Amino acid sequence: MPQRKQPHSLETLALRAVGIWVKCIGKNLVDPVCWIFQRDCNEGVVLLQKSIVSINETLYASVPWYLFDKMAVQVLTSVNDLIQETKAAYDQFVPMSLFLSRMKVVVSLTEVVVHSHLKHLDISHWPKIMRHVLNQNLHRLEGLEELNLGSGSGGWDTSEAEKSILSGVRSMSNLTYLCLCFDCTDHILSVVGANCPLIQILDVTSSRSVTDRSVPSLLNCNYLRELKLYRTSVSVEGFKTLLTSLPCVQDLGRCDDFGNILERVSEENLGPLGLKSLQSRDLRASHLRLMVKLCPYLTHVSIFHDEKIADLTLLSALDNLTELKLMNCDFFGDRIKNLLEARGTNLILLHLEHVEEIDLNAIIYISQYCPRLKTLTLINCEFGENNNLIHRKMKVPPFLHLERLICVADCALMHLQFLLSHCFNIRYIQLGSSTGIDDKTMIEVFTKNPMKHLEELKILYSYGLSMQTVDLLMTCCDKLRTLSELESWEGISAQELRDFRHYITTHNLDLDVRPTLSY
Repeated sequence: MPQRKQPHSLETLALRAVGIWVKCIGKNLVDPVCWIFQRDCNEGVVLLQKSIVSINETLYASVPWYLFDKMAVQVLTSVNDLIQETKAAYDQFVPMSLFLSRMKVVVSLTEVVVHSHLKHLDISHWPKIMRHVLNQNLHRLEGLEELNLGSGSGGWDTSEAEKSILSGVRSMSNLTYLCLCFDCTDHILSVVGANCPLIQILDVTSSRSVTDRSVPSLLNCNYLRELKLYRTSVSVEGFKTLLTSLPCVQDLGRCDDFGNILERVSEENLGPLGLKSLQSRDLRASHLRLMVKLCPYLTHVSIFHDEKIADLTLLSALDNLTELKLMNCDFFGDRIKNLLEARGTNLILLHLEHVEEIDLNAIIYISQYCPRLKTLTLINCEFGENNNLIHRKMKVPPFLHLERLICVADCALMHLQFLLSHCFNIRYIQLGSSTGIDDKTMIEVFTKNPMKHLEELKILYSYGLSMQTVDLLMTCCDKLRTLSELESWEGISAQELRDFRHYITTHNLDLDVRPTLSY
């Protein structure tokens, strides 16, 4: 039986109360300010600003400094709720000017969290109408260490976004993390390079206005560990300069020009590089050889295979490799089996996507060659039904350390049954809509493996699963916290699902059965 819900901590309850307080103050503020707005707009603006300043000062004088970031999230959540309630209360018979005044008041409450002592702010999490207020006040957030601006305007209004971002970043000397996709520019990066010497993670993905002119500015950021420039206008020469001049860079994110970059580095007899993570396409066998030579510290490799790479065993020369993601290849034909035999003992993560020639033998090979594997992902792989097992005896208990399994592929039940029956320490399972799993298979699996550590199960669709499997999970999996997509189990009726949810509520079980997909 899953665990019962525990009481919230006093800290959590106190922070929620702060959010409720701000929401109540906001509700009581709407009518007086709107009334003054109707009479004198300037006077209404003055009153609103004074009220916001007063709330802001009260919040930061009453809450311990180490809770400022948590408080800000809770307050913004309450402000968002108030905005949605105000929208929902729209009445077509009320003058539009009055409705807009009300919206102005509640949206302006976003500003009450702005303070120089905030350390972390994820603006991308909030609705666009709130993001605008936060962006306009970035210059007041001098103490920020982590700033996530998300995708900004999506590249539609880069020049307008640039103004507020520039005014803010200039004063953020403690910034260590900045994410601004689509809207970043050379000008912004020049300001980052001049004013944010501690920056360690920079993500400007899809910002076409970032060019080689940003390279000199980025060279001032000596502590950069992650630099994500995918789909920017930085050239191969620019990448080469950054990689060879910034000693701390370990992750470039996705970089499809990486093979050409390696050629340039090799031509100039530079390297080795300090990269630990690589994600790329369009690599040739010669590029893999250069990668092994110039990037000896790689721990994570993700590549899209094509006919230009004849032998994936080249990757076996990477002594530190622990995470491997391969796409568009054949398990036996492209010698993945040989690669795992040579280097699998170090792997803790294996992701195979659009990989063919997967059969029960291949799964057994994975289990034997990768004994430390914690995460196994199989997406859109082609499974074959080969019943001629090569391994009759297994030297290593299969998948003993596996904690996460994702299988989104059309596979035979024997493949799935083998996987599920041996992963005794599994914590997370996600199965796609084509696995064909049913009650009978689950009963056979649980006879061998009761999955005592399972915390989350997500099966996107099944015509053969019913409440029998749900009862089995409830009986065996004491640590189960999430059981989603029950709406798509054909064997469960709408009434049975309502009864099950009622049972969870009345017994105070800490089990989330909300769907993650839209139905």
